[in-house]
Amino acid sequence: MDQKKKLLKRVIAAVILVVVVAAMVIVYLQYGPQATKGKKEVVVEVVVPREKTTDFTLHTNAEFLRQALEEKNLIKGADSSAGFYITTVNGREADSKKQEWWCITESGAQVNYGVDQIAIKDGDHYEITLKTGY
Repeated sequence: MDQKKKLLKRVIAAVILVVVVAAMVIVYLQYGPQATKGKKEVVVEVVVPREKTTDFTLHTNAEFLRQALEEKNLIKGADSSAGFYITTVNGREADSKKQEWWCITESGAQVNYGVDQIAIKDGDHYEITLKTGY
């Protein structure tokens, strides 16, 4: 009888796991980043405090911001376990000794994805701002 209870518990646990994973996939597909295919125009504003702000208008078929920025050689960085980490924008390298880092916002609002997960669509406007302090 113990064996049957153990087996039943395992089957129930497996079914619950499958349901939870399926629900997570559905939520991600519904509310996750949605890229649009085809030609689009995206404006990227590079902001370095106490320096001139530079605007770039990108014409791209890329689906994600990282692709569009790399096509124009605007960013450099490194892949990490947390995603792509931007170290340089438009030739300006963040100085880790000064705790500098690059922050991406969309029309002034916080972006909840990394640069390689930011789905772009025609008419988007992004700011990449050099910040100081962790």
